[in-house]
Amino acid sequence: MSNSDTTKQSLFDEFPPVSTEEWEEVIKQDLKGADYKEKLRWETGEGVEPLPFYRREDISDLDRTAPIPKSYSRTGANSWEIREPIYEDNIPQANKAARNALDRGANALQFQINIRRTEGMLGGDIQGLPIQNQSDFTTLLDKISLENTPLHFDAGIASPSLLSMLWNEVRTQNIDPKKVRATFSYDPFVYLLQHGQYSKKRKEVERDIFHIAQFSAEHMPAIRPLGVNARFFHNSGATIAQELGYAIASASEYLAILSDSEINLDDAVQSLSVSLSIGSNYFLEISKFRAARLLWKNLIEAYGVDPEENPAYLHGETSRWNKTLYDPYTNMLRTSTEGMSGAIAGCDSLTVLPFDEHFRQPDEFSQRIARNQQLILSEEAYFNKVEDPAAGSYYIETLTEEIAEKAWENFQDIETEGGLFTAIENGTVQSAIQQSQEQRNQSIAKRGRTFVGTNQYTNADENRSDDIGGTQQTRALRESEDISIESDSENLVEYLGDAFSQQANIADIINKLFDLGRQQYRTVAPYRGPQAFEELRLATENHQSTPKVLNLPLGNKKWRKGRATFSSNFFGCAGYDIEDPIGFGDVDEAIDAIKKEQPDIAVICSSDKEYKELVPAIADAVSNLDDPPILVLAGYPEEDIKKYKEAGIDEFIYSKCNVIETLTRFQQKLGIILNEK
Repeated sequence: MSNSDTTKQSLFDEFPPVSTEEWEEVIKQDLKGADYKEKLRWETGEGVEPLPFYRREDISDLDRTAPIPKSYSRTGANSWEIREPIYEDNIPQANKAARNALDRGANALQFQINIRRTEGMLGGDIQGLPIQNQSDFTTLLDKISLENTPLHFDAGIASPSLLSMLWNEVRTQNIDPKKVRATFSYDPFVYLLQHGQYSKKRKEVERDIFHIAQFSAEHMPAIRPLGVNARFFHNSGATIAQELGYAIASASEYLAILSDSEINLDDAVQSLSVSLSIGSNYFLEISKFRAARLLWKNLIEAYGVDPEENPAYLHGETSRWNKTLYDPYTNMLRTSTEGMSGAIAGCDSLTVLPFDEHFRQPDEFSQRIARNQQLILSEEAYFNKVEDPAAGSYYIETLTEEIAEKAWENFQDIETEGGLFTAIENGTVQSAIQQSQEQRNQSIAKRGRTFVGTNQYTNADENRSDDIGGTQQTRALRESEDISIESDSENLVEYLGDAFSQQANIADIINKLFDLGRQQYRTVAPYRGPQAFEELRLATENHQSTPKVLNLPLGNKKWRKGRATFSSNFFGCAGYDIEDPIGFGDVDEAIDAIKKEQPDIAVICSSDKEYKELVPAIADAVSNLDDPPILVLAGYPEEDIKKYKEAGIDEFIYSKCNVIETLTRFQQKLGIILNEK
């Protein structure tokens, strides 16, 4: 080749361009005349339905000639904070774990504190890190550089308390407050959705939003104290378009509230951080984060703020919704692709949750693996070296645009209704999420959505009931015995700072955080998609005996093998013991096996054609047994269903049946769970 006159251009000349029409004609022939835009369109269930391929002309109209920029990159074109959550529920141990994480590759810390107070409760309780006062906060951050370590507090409505404690700590250590970087998950929209009531009267909540943003702008301008916690929407079953649309609606309502005050809108924008979950739809999740930056640009431009000077701060956290209890090591595979999506998409910070954090206290192994997944993406895969590496991909650029358009439509609907608070009061958001939940749940129940090890390809020898442990300890908030707080500040955060500097506990000021009203609205709750299957299997584990299933493979070897495999997989989802013989020569052998094994369930496995003779014979023989099993047919021959039921078939199992409903009936018949009807 080196002696040839061949150039790069002449090499490509050997391959003449192929038009879209030519490609489509080949596809049409392969599909025997079917329209690929109907036949091969991906029904994602996420609010968009992409086609199987795109070409340059599909993005020719997009107003994008350069990568979508990100804001927080300091050490590389696409660097991000490797954020590690701390799970210890003892303050000194949490400090030790935090310093250990920083020594081993993490460069940001995430602390979770959940303070709860219900109507009529005196005081309240706390889950997660038991930070009760300034002394606890100081111990938590002992020997951790506040100037060099970004801190992130998942504290919800209690965030102003932690913000004031951080301010006190900054003053005590006499460090430059402009160098302290932190985010807080204060999100009154999520609180209203989750609890069905405001933490305070709506006007007071809006006043607190102003106080929090004003305090940070004046004292610690690198702090982002107002959170857009869109993770809640994802983990409650919302679609990508809903998650992003409601996130933008949250940001817009914050800005609308702050624009009515004397705070500078640039400062208002800088007070916001957006946290998104990262699900397992790889390309869609990459596109979601890219779409979020485009929507952010549109939003703040509408408020008269320069998007180049005020880019979005986007945090990504791996999904909780799709994580499984059974075969839990598959969760590490899920978080690997999710973390990769977040890194490629250009998130500013990333949390990879340990594979077991949803069912027990994560141990050193699971936390190390989660941390190392990010280190591999950064240090070995070099995802931190290229700005917006997905830019220019016809597929991802088109998905980015489609997701942005759908999310913007959702946002506009919310704005038309009067804003996010009003839409939640009216139940609009709850209804939309509930509809998405139902669609997802149906897909899971019919195994259209697969969770390996849970609703498909289960491990029959696995037991998990003993592995489930409390992930967060609950403690009562402690009131001080004798304290009189002196402060003349009308700003919420400044008042709290004064209180904590006077050794107040959170319990002493809890009425400043919560003043619960009585009006109740519809609620939305996070859950995990595999949960319904797991509950069935846990019920089996906790039952005094495990049901036995005997497959009865008869006749055509291909059909009996296929349906016996289906039966084993089906009942494996409930954790039953399964006997799966190679096959029986005739009905008599099958009946002898039933007499010998004494199964709770017997499944006839053959072809629809052979069922016509096999079903009556087996059903008649089983009916004459002293202790007949539940008789099941693998398959659903529609024209013979009524006849087979009359013959004695109790249940039918088949592809796309509702596995949850069917297994629930078996659990009830076997006395494992109560029949609630």
